[in-house]
Amino acid sequence: MSKQFFISVSLGTAVFLVMLYSTAKAEHAGEGLADSGLGNVVNEMVIAANAILGTVADGPGGIENAVGYNRQELLHLNGQDEARSNYVYWPYLRKGLPLDFMSAQQKILTHKLLNTALSSKGYLSVIQVMQLEKILSDNEVIGFPRGPENYTLAIFGSPALDNRWGWRFEGHHLSLNFSVAAGEISVTPTFFGASPAQIRTGSMAGFRSQHYVHNAGFNLMNSFTDNQKSRAIEDGNPPFDILSGNLNRPRENWEDWKSLGNTGIAISSLDPQQKQLAQHIIDEVITVYRPKISQSYLNQVDINDLNFTWMGSTSDGEAHYWRLDGPDFFFEYDLVQSNGNHVHAVWRSKDGDFGEDLLMQHRQESH
Repeated sequence: MSKQFFISVSLGTAVFLVMLYSTAKAEHAGEGLADSGLGNVVNEMVIAANAILGTVADGPGGIENAVGYNRQELLHLNGQDEARSNYVYWPYLRKGLPLDFMSAQQKILTHKLLNTALSSKGYLSVIQVMQLEKILSDNEVIGFPRGPENYTLAIFGSPALDNRWGWRFEGHHLSLNFSVAAGEISVTPTFFGASPAQIRTGSMAGFRSQHYVHNAGFNLMNSFTDNQKSRAIEDGNPPFDILSGNLNRPRENWEDWKSLGNTGIAISSLDPQQKQLAQHIIDEVITVYRPKISQSYLNQVDINDLNFTWMGSTSDGEAHYWRLDGPDFFFEYDLVQSNGNHVHAVWRSKDGDFGEDLLMQHRQESH
């Protein structure tokens, strides 16, 4: 089977599955809008997580004993496990239960858990990232763990409505981190990447992962006057990778990105139409999650508190980097590697990554 045919079939199948999912999800989302807060979403998440845990409750058996692994130990981790506050977006043998080790039932339940959190757009983006791994798997011979099967699910703590717990779905170019407590959900860091960012040959030529966010950044930059561009663009080469990443950085420097300060152009100085373009970036970033989750975040971000910074080329198709950030909201889009065709994009919270905001709230309510 040719590589082009595989991508065409795989992405086509993914689109078909998401279309079916979207039809059902649209009805469900409509019901969710009548909910008072995130309570129903949290309840669905707890049920889905416990359903997966129920499949490993009896411990290893059958193929696990023969091969020598324990699905329960891989899947269910302590709430204080060090992996809980780490996100890894490169090829890596991370903690968690890989899809490759799951039964068909466990894979189905994993997708159900993802659907408790993601919007249709977000779910499709996840599938796209996973399918693009097949291109890398076919073209690389350097031994990295590539392929759609190398994505892992980890559940931290005990899922319950009155517990503080979390879960993570992660693999190369994807890191989704959820913390749950007291009817609230935290979703940062949220990382999406792709290589190639845009397929440039074959039957799928023109397909771009995360094209809405990609276009939203360019739309804002292209709206600027020369004077505004001079304020938005920083001198120097764009960074090779996101500044809030932890790859090849010592742990003591993992939070240096929080002190970058105000750079670029203040969104508050833009005209109303340009502010709408900036708001569109935020909308695209946050609405990968279900309406109840995304709306709770959108309500907290004031566009006038943010700055927009650009580095590198302003021509589409060439290497560049930009970020939109403020007191808490922090989003980076880095399209530099592989001659501007390898994207790393991450949404982080300066105060709330890995549920730190929920933990702070819990501490305050307990005193």
